[in-house]
Amino acid sequence: MPFRLIAIDLDGTLLDPQHRISPANAAAVAAAVAGGARVLIATGRMFASARPYARALGLRGPQITLNGAILADPDGDRLHIRARLSPEQLAAAVDLMDAREMPYVVFGPNVIYALPGMPHVQILEDYGEPPAVRLAREALLRVPDPNKVLTFLGPGPLDAELIALMGDRFEVMRTSPHFFEFLPPGINKGSALAELMARYEVPREEVLAIGDGENDISMFGVAGMSVAMEGAPAAVKAHADALTAHCADDGVALALQRYVLS
Repeated sequence: MPFRLIAIDLDGTLLDPQHRISPANAAAVAAAVAGGARVLIATGRMFASARPYARALGLRGPQITLNGAILADPDGDRLHIRARLSPEQLAAAVDLMDAREMPYVVFGPNVIYALPGMPHVQILEDYGEPPAVRLAREALLRVPDPNKVLTFLGPGPLDAELIALMGDRFEVMRTSPHFFEFLPPGINKGSALAELMARYEVPREEVLAIGDGENDISMFGVAGMSVAMEGAPAAVKAHADALTAHCADDGVALALQRYVLS
């Protein structure tokens, strides 16, 4: 088997549009693990909503969550915080969101925080994230271990404006058609994957990454081979070495069969 470390995104990749793992995808992951590969989830979700999938697949060891801010081990629910937003960074992001009247939440390792009455939080619960804890602004700015700020924002010209405005102080990225995020500098799925490659002493050419979002491009940059889903934006496909089918059509299973199991 040429690939010893395989990182797979969840939403739009391993999961179908109803947030389920298909039998074909589950079987392909199990076959890759049985063949000696270390398979891990790499997601923007917090561990609480990624854990059921990791456990259903029997995955062991650290999983990449919160877009690389947290390495989470489903065996014992151990969390390793790779980075936090400083109080100054958190305040800068919150000030920007408030000034532009953009709805947002703050993620900690296990908790999502939101202002009272903040709209759109139900979108996160629909993904399986826990209900947000509502706090006044002063308390929100003092939450322990803030890992990222997420704003509910559709794609458009504001993406480039936010990157230009905040890109020198944050890792900024679009993570779905609904979400735009601010993380500590240098924190992304790619840097987390590189950390695990070094830990496991797996060279680049033995690493496979599969994803569909702009937040997967950093993974594509460190993996020896990258596969984008059919449903991925053109910019994501442009960074991938190969394409596979849509998440609704067992694209992960097809990629694993072609590049790992055959």
